[in-house]
Amino acid sequence: MTIISESNEIYLAAVEGGGTTFVVSVARLIQQQNVSPNRNTQTELHSSDPRDDNTANTTADEKGKTFQIGPNTLQIIETATIPPSSDLSWPPSRILEETCNFLRRHRPGKAYSAVGIATFGPAGVNPSQSSTYGTVLNGSPKKEWRNVDLLKPIVEACGLSPPSECGDDDRLGAVDGWKFVGFDTDVNAPALAEFRHRKYCMESRRNRQNRECDRGRLVASCNSPSLTSLAYITVGTGVGVGLVLNSLPVHGLLHPEGGHVAIRPLENDSFRGYSWGTEKSPYKGIGTVEGTTSSVALTERLVMMPQREKDCDGGAGGGSHSGCEEGNSERENGTAITAQTREILSTLPDTHDLWTHAANAIANLCVSLLLLNSVQTIVLGGGVMKRTILFDMVREKVHELLNGYLDSVEELSSVEKLRDVIVGGSWSGDDHGGLGSGLVGAFALALDAFEKGTQEEAKVVIPMTTEKDNQQPLAENEKEIVNDAIADKSLWDLERKWFSSGFWVGVIVTVGVSSLVSSVTRRASRR
Repeated sequence: MTIISESNEIYLAAVEGGGTTFVVSVARLIQQQNVSPNRNTQTELHSSDPRDDNTANTTADEKGKTFQIGPNTLQIIETATIPPSSDLSWPPSRILEETCNFLRRHRPGKAYSAVGIATFGPAGVNPSQSSTYGTVLNGSPKKEWRNVDLLKPIVEACGLSPPSECGDDDRLGAVDGWKFVGFDTDVNAPALAEFRHRKYCMESRRNRQNRECDRGRLVASCNSPSLTSLAYITVGTGVGVGLVLNSLPVHGLLHPEGGHVAIRPLENDSFRGYSWGTEKSPYKGIGTVEGTTSSVALTERLVMMPQREKDCDGGAGGGSHSGCEEGNSERENGTAITAQTREILSTLPDTHDLWTHAANAIANLCVSLLLLNSVQTIVLGGGVMKRTILFDMVREKVHELLNGYLDSVEELSSVEKLRDVIVGGSWSGDDHGGLGSGLVGAFALALDAFEKGTQEEAKVVIPMTTEKDNQQPLAENEKEIVNDAIADKSLWDLERKWFSSGFWVGVIVTVGVSSLVSSVTRRASRR
């Protein structure tokens, strides 16, 4: 049964599961058809994205409270980060408990209309694999999260649990019963959101162009291709890749894990990969994207770099930086790089050598996606990409690595053209009161789940009937009519057979007579 609140409004829940914090939110769906995107849903990093000149800007009071995914407008009701930034040491059990408490506390009536969960990977995203669906898989570098079930407690807190007859041991039955639930990775989800939003924007622009073409204008722009593929790359404590190909998120044996592909490091790079890679990471984290450009890898590299000593002493970095001694002592003591020590990255200047290594790794990944998947758009997000100088550095490196091989593709023929291919995210946290692509992606999953669940419930099953089932008793006069028709048909069939037989007999006789006459004539001529 489709779940709508007592006020007949649609409320969606969204959970973005990060490695250290969860962001949980509740929003009301404002259904609007044929609504063009607000200007404020686009960042200046991709000013070429389509916009409707007739759409008013979002007001200051609305900023951060409403946002759009394609034609759908959502209004944020409540949002929380769990645990609070002052304490990042909570175990998974407590983070899940507080997340569920939030969902119960703000639940409208008996249940939400749908929920979307976007989590770090690797995660079980295949519903047919009931033992792992909705869980963090055993290969996760975050040991404390391995095999943790995210799906069941969150769905139950949303009031969307299956019937009670599905016992704890019947998880497959429970999964099948959980309608209005979307579950995917925290990169596939924003990839889906970005794809839906940008496709809608492009179609709106193309419709306007077609109208202009009908008037004899903008002829060169009238055949712009549709968006069918997009990659979303997040660069933070890890590196993840979400993929939409042929308009659908990619799920195969698992889900994309592009952050672990190998790269070509810069010359004379002696960095041996990040510490997280020593266990259960491809290539042991050496020479990979995540092992080079994640915030963990960048911080560990920074600790090892000779230049860092100059930066801390006020040399190349321009003044001393808080946290330098802390980072050195941690490295010397062999302890892990924490979230607090990773904050030192924000103090580095744009000219620091560290960003050259980061841009090279990200560019290698972009080149792989362009060559292997031929994606039309690559969206870069995550905490590291707040260093905006990286966008141009990545584009320049991508063009260098491609080495002219794809110059026949207009969009890839120059660094300037790449500005329309390698872009920033559509939802900036600063512009939307803390919203990020991961949380918007979770709402996109909830929107999809609500739409699909509603469509499933709207299906009407029509029972199959046979010809025998449709037969009804006939009245006496109807029987006579039917019998006469049968008799007439039989007579006609018999006459047709006679005619057909006589026709062929006539043909045979005619051919025989002709042959006989011809033979007699030939003999007479010989005499």
